[in-house]
Amino acid sequence: MIQKVLQLILKEGISDKNQIARHAGIQVETLDDIIRLLMERGYLRTEENGCDVEPSCSGCHSTADCEIITNTGLVFYVTEKGKKYANKVGGESS
Repeated sequence: MIQKVLQLILKEGISDKNQIARHAGIQVETLDDIIRLLMERGYLRTEENGCDVEPSCSGCHSTADCEIITNTGLVFYVTEKGKKYANKVGGESS
């Protein structure tokens, strides 16, 4: 499931937690746990108050690298390690 979440972010470009949860077929609370796990494993990183533009990203210096922008002002970035894991063939190993 964590690989699917990363794929939804990277390949589908979904940035809203509610949409990610719906597409993955999980509850938002479960997604929060997955996001926490992704961060612990080094697949995602955050930048506090990294987003000054809401709800639009136009004009943001981080738009090209940003994967998820939360309504709390936290910006989530998929790391290189996360990109490799999302593109891994054969499914999840954990």
